[in-house]
Amino acid sequence: MESNSDPETGSNRRRVSVVQLICRAYGLSDASEITMEHIHRYVAERRRAEERMHHLRDRFRPGIPRPRASGDAA
Repeated sequence: MESNSDPETGSNRRRVSVVQLICRAYGLSDASEITMEHIHRYVAERRRAEERMHHLRDRFRPGIPRPRASGDAA
């Protein structure tokens, strides 16, 4: 399946597939145990986590003023 989209933090870090992530998240021994319910639940949880992270990023992003253009009033 597709690989995890997290950036690599080291040269020896292995990429983890979505199947492996689902198995780890729900304590499954292998891919044969994955059901559609597991997939839907995993996707929904990831979406919620991404939305929370997006809100946190917006909340804590520093307000850097834009540089003034040459025609702007001081």
